[in-house]
Formats: sequence, C-alpha cells, structure tokens
Amino acid sequence: MDRRYRVAIAALVAIIVFATTFAIAASLSVTTSGLGAGTATVASCDTNGVATSFDTTYSASAAGYKVTTVHVTGIATPACDGLAIKVTLIGAGDASLAEQTATLATPAADPTNLSFSSDNILASAVLKVSVVIA
Repeated sequence: MDRRYRVAIAALVAIIVFATTFAIAASLSVTTSGLGAGTATVASCDTNGVATSFDTTYSASAAGYKVTTVHVTGIATPACDGLAIKVTLIGAGDASLAEQTATLATPAADPTNLSFSSDNILASAVLKVSVVIA
C-alpha cells in the first residue's frame, strides 16, 4: 500500500469522525426545564437571596443541642409563591446531614419554617444551610 493511499484513508476517517461528532453535539439541547449537555441561564424567582436561622433544643439522646426548626426569611413574593422549597443541613466535607421539602404558601410566609425535629442533627455538626426554591 503506498503512502499517499494510507494518508488519504486516514484523512477520510478523520473527516467522518469529525462530522459524526459535530452532528451528535448539534443534536444536544439545553432548556430550563431539563438537563443535558451544555449551559443555559435559569431565571431565579428571588434575585437577592434569602437568609436562614435555626432553633435548637437540648436532647439527651443526641447528647447535645439539636436543630429543631430552620427559618427561611426574605423569600420574594409573589415571584416564589407556590413553588417548592428544599432546605438541606450540610456538615463536614459538604455531606448532607438532613433535608426537608415543602411547598411555599401564596403569599410565601416570612419566615417559612421547616421542622428538623425528627432528624436528630446536632447543631454543632451543621456548617452550612442550603436552600433551593424551584
């Protein structure tokens, strides 16, 4: 097989691989309601963020103060009214310690309270609180 023939075959294969890859990538789409490959801007119902705080109570079974209620304040109304809220207590290594979900009232209550009483999470273990409204 001569060298020019091998180079021509290699070039043809490269063109086919590039065209196939490009066609597959072009068929992927991204929307705000679905996941896929790529990026999209997702509108937020609350552009200035929310604040959180939590109540604690002493628990002999947990051997310390545990989180009983998380309060979320500053939720934009009417933009976030009726949407789902998810609050996650996060500990060391960004591990999820407990999570609660609810549907926001119309209008959204200020504060919106989520109960973590049954989760028995020590307040000293909570390093972050994550809030998602969607």
